[in-house]
Amino acid sequence: MSPSPGGEGRPGQAWSHRSGKVDLRPLAPGDWSPGALAARAQIAEAFSRFGTAFDEARVDVLCSCFTEDALFEVGLGSAEPRTRFGSRQEIAEQLPGRIEAQADQRRHVMGNVLVEELDLEGGTAKALAYSVVTVASDGLSLGASVIYTSELRREDDGCWRFSSFFIGMDEYLPTSRGTP
Repeated sequence: MSPSPGGEGRPGQAWSHRSGKVDLRPLAPGDWSPGALAARAQIAEAFSRFGTAFDEARVDVLCSCFTEDALFEVGLGSAEPRTRFGSRQEIAEQLPGRIEAQADQRRHVMGNVLVEELDLEGGTAKALAYSVVTVASDGLSLGASVIYTSELRREDDGCWRFSSFFIGMDEYLPTSRGTP
């Protein structure tokens, strides 16, 4: 990680907003119709299902959260991705080895899911979420603090899937045998 306003090797405060990765909108009236509530719940479930599937090394379930043409990126304290996959197939090919390289048990605790844009007619949404990731290995520790930014599409089966998914880690505990 490059030096930043947070100090040597630390992400600067509000790095995801200042870099343009997060466009947090003011609280405003929104669509809370039954259809919109259902979509918001399904979007929150997509985030939770991703985290739980990652923790359980279920790449098949994890991949079910993404569109065929999904863009999957990971950054560390920066909007500049260190890792980039350009399709569900590439995610399916690359993630098993990365998950297997971890020498511990991870648990993603998802929260603060905000649906920033929701177009029910067009079947598109933009959402973000936070996560803390615990690590069980020779004790219990905090492995990462994360912000996720995403674009989603409602597909023909009615599921909301990530078409663009950015994992922005504020910090990462390197307890794996490989790289994040």
